[in-house]
Amino acid sequence: MIRYTLLIILFLFPTVVASQDVDNLEEFENKMVDINKDRSTDTYHIVTPILLRDSIISQNNNGSGLSGFKKPGYLFASSLILPGSGQLINQNPIRAGLYAALEITSIFMVVEYQKRGRRGERNYERFANQNWSVVQYAEWLLEYHDFHSISNPFLSQLRNMLNGVESSFDTSIEWNRVDLALLRSVERNTPYLTTDNFGGNNFSHVLPAYGSQQYYELISKYYQYQAGWRDYNSFHDQLGHIGDQFNERYFVDRNGLYASPFFYEGVQISRKFNDDFRTRRTFLSLLIVNHFISAFDAYFTISLKQNRLNATSTAIPGKQLILKYKF
Repeated sequence: MIRYTLLIILFLFPTVVASQDVDNLEEFENKMVDINKDRSTDTYHIVTPILLRDSIISQNNNGSGLSGFKKPGYLFASSLILPGSGQLINQNPIRAGLYAALEITSIFMVVEYQKRGRRGERNYERFANQNWSVVQYAEWLLEYHDFHSISNPFLSQLRNMLNGVESSFDTSIEWNRVDLALLRSVERNTPYLTTDNFGGNNFSHVLPAYGSQQYYELISKYYQYQAGWRDYNSFHDQLGHIGDQFNERYFVDRNGLYASPFFYEGVQISRKFNDDFRTRRTFLSLLIVNHFISAFDAYFTISLKQNRLNATSTAIPGKQLILKYKF
């Protein structure tokens, strides 16, 4: 009887042990599942393979897509229109401020130097209208030909035109008495005769129409027009060109020594307002350049932020490592 009892116990013991082992295995698997769940919530766990981790940028960009306000093209257009706006959207307040400050400064300087230039130009035109006479210039041309015995096919017509006409430095009167086409014909056939007794080519320019930009530019630029200034004769009197030296005023000095102070005053005034206009153009160029630099800066800055190297790895057999570079 005891023998049969022992046999039954020995037969049932492995089954009990196996049952206990099964129970222990299920408990172990449940614990492992809990551990994996805990690890799955920690994307930066030390055991997680680096190549399987998604970057914050990748999660943000691939999750909901790029915002329209942060697309490179939008930022380029925004800064092209209003420098600094793209940098502000791109969260670069310092650079946005620099571009905006340069924009404001450039606009101010463009407006300021435009005003200065226009004011100087009006002052010069007023000065020229009061102190340069087309009749005095034409009379000097006539005397210039007579003194040097220059042959000119239009000289007699010029003499007839000036008959009974006196210089008044009143543009409204003088320009109604002078035939500009005839005066130009005389100029085209008038040679330079200089103080060094060397003859030159014919006059390089003809007088532009009154009131034109070229008219005001030429009368205080080329020595052939020096005799039209109000103080030309009084200046030569001071130089001692009287009596036997009177005819010295009918020469042109290559270095401008025979040009009167009013001629050079006109040069200085015109140079000043032209410098103001050139400065204005410089700031206008800077203004345009600021728009383009700001636009490209915003474009490339956001592009560099969005450019990234995505590495995707998988444990599934047959799959390969995939590298993605977006730009």
